[in-house]
Amino acid sequence: MQLRPPGLQVVIAAVAVSMCATALATSSVSFEAEGYLLDIVVGGDSRPSIAGLSLAMPGSAHSVAIPVQHLKVEAFDTTQKILLLRFTNPGDSQLPGDFYLSVRNDAGILQVQGRSMTGRFSWGL
Repeated sequence: MQLRPPGLQVVIAAVAVSMCATALATSSVSFEAEGYLLDIVVGGDSRPSIAGLSLAMPGSAHSVAIPVQHLKVEAFDTTQKILLLRFTNPGDSQLPGDFYLSVRNDAGILQVQGRSMTGRFSWGL
């Protein structure tokens, strides 16, 4: 039988609780307009951030994962319900063209391929 110093179990428990408290929580939000669907994975503990994004184009059976390193988040405020983000295609033919999403409250505008589409945004946080 191995003896442990008294209080070691308390220290181990405290470290485990601390690690769980600082782990990133995730949820998702989405935008839909004219056959376009953006699913956005939100991560973060004290301040939400974009952890992932996928885009389904009209008529497509599959969505495309958008590399977050090519996203520029200009504003993301879940309290005031504002999201402004831009994707710039780095020249990868497997990815969609550049697009810009602007959201205020539950309405958004997606600008892609020279078109602007108004749609509904779901703050599923």
